[in-house]
Amino acid sequence: MTWYEAIIAAGALAGALAAVFKLLKPIVTAAEETITIVRKMQEHDEDQYLSILRLTIMSPDMPISERIIAGKKYIEKGGNGDVKLYYEKLISEHIK
Repeated sequence: MTWYEAIIAAGALAGALAAVFKLLKPIVTAAEETITIVRKMQEHDEDQYLSILRLTIMSPDMPISERIIAGKKYIEKGGNGDVKLYYEKLISEHIK
């Protein structure tokens, strides 16, 4: 292979790599956007789960056993505030 053939081959390789990277960029961008969307959906799912647990704890129409189970899960998931205080009061009243 002569020197000019090597230069032509190197140029062809560089062009091919540039084309591949140009094709991959939208795929990588789409993957990053998808990951961002999935993370946001997961965050919303966790928020909704805590909300459901709060509603279960606070609902007088729910069986006490369900409210106690929901309260334990709520606290394990980091739930705090007035609902936690209500749950602790609920426990002290029903477990004697």
